[in-house]
Amino acid sequence: MITTFLERLLSSFIFDYYDPIYSILLLLLIAIIIALASQGWIVYKKEKLTKNLYSFLDKFDDFSCDLEEKDVPFEEGMKKPLLLLAKAFEQSGDYAKSINIFLYLIKHTKDDELLVYLGKIYLKAGFLQRSEEIFIQLIKRHPRRADVLHQLELIYESLGEFEKARDVLDAIEAQGEDISIERDYLTLLEIKQDTLLNKSQKIERLKSFIAKDRLYRVALKELFKIDSKSGWSSLDLEKIELVLDILWYLPYSKLQLDIILKSSTLKAIFFARGDIKEAPKKECGIFAIDTLCAAKKAGFKDGDISFLYICKECKNSFPISFERCPNCMAIDSIKVEETVEKKTKRGEALL
Repeated sequence: MITTFLERLLSSFIFDYYDPIYSILLLLLIAIIIALASQGWIVYKKEKLTKNLYSFLDKFDDFSCDLEEKDVPFEEGMKKPLLLLAKAFEQSGDYAKSINIFLYLIKHTKDDELLVYLGKIYLKAGFLQRSEEIFIQLIKRHPRRADVLHQLELIYESLGEFEKARDVLDAIEAQGEDISIERDYLTLLEIKQDTLLNKSQKIERLKSFIAKDRLYRVALKELFKIDSKSGWSSLDLEKIELVLDILWYLPYSKLQLDIILKSSTLKAIFFARGDIKEAPKKECGIFAIDTLCAAKKAGFKDGDISFLYICKECKNSFPISFERCPNCMAIDSIKVEETVEKKTKRGEALL
């Protein structure tokens, strides 16, 4: 009798195997277990990626360090002044000290943005392999970070690994970004460096860029290097100011006087330079050239032109020409500004 009572009591708390409620609870239990297991796996993978992301930096810690933890214990309030100091060292070109401070900060803050900045400094300093490792680790953790992908493309571009660079551009394009100028520039770089292309093939491909009005200055400069005749035939007289420095530094042996004498602007440029004796009859509209021409007509022959190169994107200026802005890495963003100065010994360094 007691046994029968216990069986009834127990059955009141335990669902029958065929009870629908039992099936629903069982499914809920399985779903909860799967969800907890998935969440646990995600947390585990994230922690593992974070550990890998920062632990691999230990092998980079080979710069002389003034910030030792035993001497300078880290405090949160130190982050901002140390970051400013690191950027000041970077601006002054002292990359070793800047890198050292960033390594110290990253070690104590585990800040991904600092890691991105460190990768950029390594790139500027010429440590391409270290920069590549940092950006690859970051991409593993943040696959859709376009800014990191752009930096990685720059590295492969600098190394001449054009297929890898194209793969990175594909990943950027997949996010909806227009990277046509980057693709064109990569193709142009490949043409310049391809030893399997003969001279005529290179000329033909470079002319195709000029015909499409893509990367005109870069393509024309390369044409003048490999075949001045092709360079002169591709010169657009409406864009002379964009390539004035290229023309100004051309060696005399590369001049095409028959083309020069047909253009009043070209005549003015090379009269100002001292290559032809016939003075232009009218001004060409380029202030520095017109000033030198007027000075030469008056008997002053010690005038010259210096050039300043400005990035139209970031507005920074540089004393030497560039294809990519050294500051913001923009392509084909150069603006050439000329200034009249007293003549010094001029080399023919551009070409």
